[in-house]
Amino acid sequence: MSARRRARLRPAEDLKFEPYWWRERDRSPPPEPDLPERVDVAIVGGGYTGLSAALTLARSGASVVVFDAEDPGDGASSRNGGMFGDRLKPGYGGLAHRFGAARAVAMLDEASASVEFIERLVIDNDIACDFARMGRFYPAVTRAHYESMAASLEAEKAARPVQAEMVPADEQSQFIGSRFYAGGRLHHDTGGLHPAKFHDGLLAAARAAGALVVGRTAVLGLEETDSAMVLETSLGFVTAETVLICTNGYTGPLTPEHQARVVPVTSAIVATDELDPDLVRRLIPGGRMIADSFNLLNYYRPSPDGRRILLGSRPGVGVGGGRKLADHLGRRLGEIFPELDGVALTHCWWGKVAFSFDGLPKIGLEGRIGHAMCYAGSGVAMSNWMGHKLAQKALGDLAGRSAFDDVEFPERFFYGGRPWFLGPAMAWYGFRDSLSRLRHGR
Repeated sequence: MSARRRARLRPAEDLKFEPYWWRERDRSPPPEPDLPERVDVAIVGGGYTGLSAALTLARSGASVVVFDAEDPGDGASSRNGGMFGDRLKPGYGGLAHRFGAARAVAMLDEASASVEFIERLVIDNDIACDFARMGRFYPAVTRAHYESMAASLEAEKAARPVQAEMVPADEQSQFIGSRFYAGGRLHHDTGGLHPAKFHDGLLAAARAAGALVVGRTAVLGLEETDSAMVLETSLGFVTAETVLICTNGYTGPLTPEHQARVVPVTSAIVATDELDPDLVRRLIPGGRMIADSFNLLNYYRPSPDGRRILLGSRPGVGVGGGRKLADHLGRRLGEIFPELDGVALTHCWWGKVAFSFDGLPKIGLEGRIGHAMCYAGSGVAMSNWMGHKLAQKALGDLAGRSAFDDVEFPERFFYGGRPWFLGPAMAWYGFRDSLSRLRHGR
C-alpha cells in the first residue's frame, strides 16, 4: 500500500494552463455585431444553458440575442470533464424525504430525460463531439460507502426503473484496473462527449436557427420599464420582452438576487501525456466515465481518442494553483493507478461549477426575468434540458412545466455571493477523506 501512496505524476516542463479540449478550438476574435434595438428574448450567458434556450426559442420563431462577457462557452461548458449522467446530488432517498416519493421519481425521471435530450441534440444537429453512451462506474472508497450505495440503489429501484447494478470488489476489475476501491455501482444509460466540440456544435446550431450570439460583450445593467427590459451592454442598449439568466457558476452582481443564492465552486482537471492505448484500456476497461465516493471526489475518464487519462477534483484547502495544483491532482491519479507513476501531465485547468444551498438544480420565470442554473457539477445534460425548459416557459408553452418548478431557491443570511465558508468546508471534507484512507490502509 505504501507504494500506492507514493505514486505520482509530474507536471510537464511546458505544462499548459488551458483545457485539453481547446487544442483545436478557433479562439480568434469575432467581428463586432450590429445589435438589434429590440428582441423577444435576451439571454445572459453563452454556455450550454443559454445556447439550448436560444436554439429552442429561435426555432419557435422568437427573436433572440445571447450575450457572453467572454467567448461563448469559455466557462464550465468547455472546461468540464465531458461526462453526462442522470444523477441528482440528494439521491432518491433525500428527494423522497423532502418532497415525497412521487415528486422524487418525477425529478429523477427528468434527469434521465436530460440524457435522452442531449443525445437528440447531438443527432438532430449533426454535432461531431465524440458522443457515446458507454456508462459510468461509481467506485466506493470504503465498504461503508459501498453498502450505502447499494441501499440507495435498492430504494430507488423499488420506486422506478434504474439501469444500474452493484459490482462487488472481487468483480470490479472488469470496470476499473485498480485495487484502490471496495467495489462500486455501475450505471448504463450515461456516457461522455468532447465538451468543447459539443458546445461549438450547439453554438453553430443556435446561430443557424437565427439566434444572434454575441461574445466578449458584458451586460452591465438591467432596467425594467412598464413594457420591457432594457439591457445596457458594452456595445450599447437592447430592449427585450424577457431576459433569461443562464450564468451558473459565473453569476455576478447583474442579478444580485441570483448571486446571493448561487455558490460557485472551483473544479480542476489534469490531462496526462499520450499513453499506450492498451494501458488506458487496461486501467479503464470499456472507456467508461468514473466518479468515486470521496467527499472531494475524483472524476476521471479516457480522452475520446483513448490515448490519455483526464482526472478532475475539487482542489481542497492549501493546494494553490499552477504547477502545485497539477502536482496535487497528479498524486490523486497516481493513488488510483500506480502504473502511471512518473507519467507527465500536459494540461491543467480549472473553472466554476454552481451549487444551490439544497443541492438541486434551479429553474424559474417570474415576470420578465427567468433563470436556470445550479447543476452541482453534473450539468452537461441537465443544463441543456433546463435551458430548453426555460425557453418553453418564456414562450408560454405548457411543455415547459418541470418537476423542479416552485422549489425554493434558498438563500442564507450570512451569504451575499462570496463563498467565504468554502475553505473550512473543504478542509472538513478533506479531513474526512483522509480518515477514510487511514482506516482502510490507503
